[in-house]
Amino acid sequence: MVFLGVNMNHAFIILIIFVLVSLSLALNAVGTGKLVIHVFSKNKRPSQEALKQINAAIDKHREYYDIRYHDIEDEANLELIHSLGLPSSHFPVAVVIDGKFTAQMGDRISSFVHFPDFMHGIGRHEGNWSISDLEAVLQDNSLLLTENILPELEEDETEGDCE
Repeated sequence: MVFLGVNMNHAFIILIIFVLVSLSLALNAVGTGKLVIHVFSKNKRPSQEALKQINAAIDKHREYYDIRYHDIEDEANLELIHSLGLPSSHFPVAVVIDGKFTAQMGDRISSFVHFPDFMHGIGRHEGNWSISDLEAVLQDNSLLLTENILPELEEDETEGDCE
C-alpha cells in the first residue's frame, strides 16, 4: 500500500528502527545512572578546535554524565545522527544531552549544532550557541527544550565541504 508516495512497509521499518535506536539509547543511559552526552565532531582542524573548548566545558561536569564521542564522517554513526534529529550532512560539531540539543537561554534559543560563537568568522556553519550556553545547560538540564530545533544557516553556508 502506498500513502503520500511512501510505501507503508518502508514507513513501518523506519519506525521500528527509530524505536529500537531510541530504546538502545535509553537502556545505555539507565546502565550508568547518568545522562548521556553525545559529542559529534570531524577529524579536521576547525572541528577539533571547537572540540577542545567543548571538552573544557564538559570536563567540569564529567562525573554527572556518560560522555560518548562520535566521528561525524564515520558511516557507522549515520543511524544515530539521524535518530537524534541532527543534520543529515554538513555539520562540523554537535552536542546532544539526553537526546536534546536545543535550550532556552533567556529570550533566545541555542542549538548545540554547528560551530559555537567563538568560531564565528570561519565562514560557514556558524551556530547560534556559545560555550557558556553549554556550561549553563550542563549545570541546569531544565534549560533543555523537549523539541530539538536545528539552527537556520545562511544559504551560502550550506554549500561546499564542511570542516
